[in-house]
Amino acid sequence: MASAAVEAMLGSRRAFAVAAAGCGKTELLGQLVAEQRSGRQLVLTHTHAGVAAIKKRLSDMHVPRDKFHLDTIAGWCLRYGAAYPAISGYRPGSEADPDWTSTYPGAEKVCRSALGKRVVSESYSGVLVDEYQDCSLKQHALVRALAESIPCRGVGDPLQTIFGFREDPVVSWDAIKTDFDVIDGALTEPWRWRRDGRNAALGEWLVAARAQLEMTGRLVIGDDAPVTWVQHTTDVEAPETWAATCRKAGAAANETMVAILKWPNMCKELAKRMGGRWPIVERFDDPDLLRLGVKLVDADGPTVVADLVEFVSERMTGMGTALRTAVDAIKTGRGVSRITKNRDHADRLSAIANAPTPANALVWLEGVLAHLAHRDEWWLYRRECVFQLREALRHCSGETFAELPDMVAAARTRARHRGRHTHRRTIGTPLLVKGLEFDHAVLLWEPDHLSVQGLYVALTRASKSLAIVSRSRTLVPEGT
Repeated sequence: MASAAVEAMLGSRRAFAVAAAGCGKTELLGQLVAEQRSGRQLVLTHTHAGVAAIKKRLSDMHVPRDKFHLDTIAGWCLRYGAAYPAISGYRPGSEADPDWTSTYPGAEKVCRSALGKRVVSESYSGVLVDEYQDCSLKQHALVRALAESIPCRGVGDPLQTIFGFREDPVVSWDAIKTDFDVIDGALTEPWRWRRDGRNAALGEWLVAARAQLEMTGRLVIGDDAPVTWVQHTTDVEAPETWAATCRKAGAAANETMVAILKWPNMCKELAKRMGGRWPIVERFDDPDLLRLGVKLVDADGPTVVADLVEFVSERMTGMGTALRTAVDAIKTGRGVSRITKNRDHADRLSAIANAPTPANALVWLEGVLAHLAHRDEWWLYRRECVFQLREALRHCSGETFAELPDMVAAARTRARHRGRHTHRRTIGTPLLVKGLEFDHAVLLWEPDHLSVQGLYVALTRASKSLAIVSRSRTLVPEGT
């Protein structure tokens, strides 16, 4: 029998369910897709982590694959617009190197066209949009266009609005309430924390914490709170306090843990303090990799060597120091014949200097990655771009780096479609861990404070234990 929330959603062509973190949004989406009356649904979300979570839930519920098409909003718009470039105005190669300012308007044009309406209505019986609070104005306009052809339903939470760009801000809640029939109060139980092996007391505390944040704009961590509070003092450097708390968190080897900080640079600092053993959750489209690809096109051999080692060493502990002598010898023209330590790596760098080809660069990079598997000297803590670089080099067919920028763009696209691999121990910002679940979390509040929304997202990532590092038990978010 369908739940009351499912019946309420199916009872409107434009329904919207409000639900806090861990209270059943993904379960509701799964139930809606599984419901026989719903037909084939287009299921859209914002992140690849969200795609993975929904995919797993649908698989666990044994929902037939032909009942849905699951994608990110961006990914679906790119492919849909690229299929009809005469209508969307997409330029050739737009999927590999998207122009995000035109991605959503282009797809909207297709959806509003007679052809687009026919294709949409013949392909899907409805669209379900996850995490709707993060939809931009352009994405909201796209959903309104889809609603002209098929029923559109969304789920979301105003306290988890952490996306948004200056040139394309998020849709207001007034607009959502105008364009949807809002169902509030149907999903209020913190089911995520009530499952076997989870922390029910933490779930109840998070419900109360949410109410406190909504009412006062701040959070007071009481002495009886089911969390670990670690007082940060100015006597100890912040990164060392963070690292010490992470080391003492006490998670079992088979359990997952995340450390959450406000800024990417702070994540890098903590990763170094942890010896590189905690990888960082990174964005798929880091511009540094594309810049590297462009730089290598016209570079001579010694410059290629220096740029490659610098790029990888910024994402790995130990390697840059270990290979500095070889790089300096190559740059000054002395050669590596007198180098004994790490001679195999030095010889591969020398081969690049003499013949700067993608094939030689790939041999060196794969040698570095193979080194990681057999020794504890080097640790790769920023993996995404390094793996994308390896894939891009593998797809270069020429003897120069002329193809590399295009291959980097293609590797980035494949990475977005594939989704990210999560690790047992990881570090990230609220933006990049949103949608991910962990057994344990450490929230590092000092010195920079999150927004109310960022704080709530960080608080709700862990299902078993939460540690908070701050100077005071009263957390005052940025902007309050």
